[in-house]
Amino acid sequence: MLGRGGAWVALAAAVAIAGCGSGGKDPAPVTPPGGGAGGGGGGGDGGGGGGGGGGGGGGTTPPRFQFGTQGPWAVENATYGASAGIQESPVVGFSTDETQNRWLATPSALYLLRPGETTFRRYDEGDGLHLGANRMRYCRDRPVRPETPCADADVSWGVAAPEGIRSIVGGGPDEVFVGYHGIHPGGSDCGANGDGEDWCDPDRHSGKIDRVRLNADGTLAVERFDLVAGNHGAKYWHDRSIYRMVYDHFAHPHTLYAGTEHGVDLLFPDQFRWPDPPMEWLDSFNDDYMGDHLHASVCKDAPCDGSGANQRLGDWAGLAIDANGDLWHAGKWAAGLITWDADPFHWVARNGAAFKVAFGDPYYPDGTGNMPVFPVANEGHDVLMTGVAVCPDGTVWFSSAGPADGVMETVASWDGHRFTHYLSSALGLGERPVRDIACLPDGRVVLAGYTTGVSIWDPATRTSRSIRAGSGLPSDRVTAIEVDRMPSPPTLHVSTAGGAAAIRVLP
Repeated sequence: MLGRGGAWVALAAAVAIAGCGSGGKDPAPVTPPGGGAGGGGGGGDGGGGGGGGGGGGGGTTPPRFQFGTQGPWAVENATYGASAGIQESPVVGFSTDETQNRWLATPSALYLLRPGETTFRRYDEGDGLHLGANRMRYCRDRPVRPETPCADADVSWGVAAPEGIRSIVGGGPDEVFVGYHGIHPGGSDCGANGDGEDWCDPDRHSGKIDRVRLNADGTLAVERFDLVAGNHGAKYWHDRSIYRMVYDHFAHPHTLYAGTEHGVDLLFPDQFRWPDPPMEWLDSFNDDYMGDHLHASVCKDAPCDGSGANQRLGDWAGLAIDANGDLWHAGKWAAGLITWDADPFHWVARNGAAFKVAFGDPYYPDGTGNMPVFPVANEGHDVLMTGVAVCPDGTVWFSSAGPADGVMETVASWDGHRFTHYLSSALGLGERPVRDIACLPDGRVVLAGYTTGVSIWDPATRTSRSIRAGSGLPSDRVTAIEVDRMPSPPTLHVSTAGGAAAIRVLP
């Protein structure tokens, strides 16, 4: 079926999507009282939300630098650690916004380095982030300001799990998004109907996303995005832990995507608003800015039969936006391409029609059918994808920590018709598992190892170059990589256990 280090597999690309729930069928949409699908609402009211976070206003909005220029940072490489003011480890994310501020995160803090500065400024729950004791207050599941009255029985709280920050991504000018670990034990059946309703779970508001904007005085304005499945009666709070976020600066500017333990969400941050009146139905304001959620899926040991039983989906560690503004997502079991839609409600309501391609269902033990990105022994076995990247020629690259069974390859490319699979060692990486993957504007592919730094693979020359601790990285233990394509030359951001690196002079 496959060769090693470069064999290809032809694929008939069928489309598969998941019905949500824990073994049940898709729940029927609910028409909320006084609500429904909202259309492109007004801008969000500022403020830090519950717990005294943030401060008001929308932050500063200076003109962004000209994309495609050098930008405010020198064309040189930089590493950041304790000497630059970073007080904790590991670094879990490193990103830039449209002002070219450099944002960095550890599990317990967010850091900011503005152009021209040499020491990061540290922010935590005392500055409005929804960490630790700084909880967001909800009344009947609506976000409410501290002064809004609410009966004790109707109050619930939202905050990061003890593990703290999981991911970040830079946004518009002076803006960053912070994704948190959530608490999600699973198995909830609040409706006692097998559909996986989790509205009664006290941790339903845990994790989620903070939108963080920088005020002129250096303080933060923080708004919390609480993900909940739209137009289902606020019954499904499946998306809590934010594995990865990507922000569209080019095709559909100011669109945010979040990959979670369950689904993938679309968000239009500039259309966020508070409920008005305070007890406005959730869908009425959420539909203005949030599409929750879509995902490809497969089923365990047999093709999906439409019942929703034995589905395998989630852990969307890989997200990438292609040149059309469509979204690739890759997770523990499945992968696919979700097409763009300007209406958050319709983005979700399209269901299977939203997918240009999805991999892995139906798939059979003899290797026939709609092949997964990495062939495994049977449908629904763990593929364990850790990243996805789109190169300028349209080739899509996937990385894996190592499929549970089947092939030894942990890198795959998709040319729109078939896969090619590679041993990571053939691409210069010093270990089989691949932690993350990215593509440079020149077409080279960046692979990150869990313990062996970074390898840059050139598909044209079939050569590789490594960047390791002591020669450009603070540590060989990489946690995430990202390519900032806004400036030219681009910047490769590498987050590691010992700090972060901004690499503009590539080997």
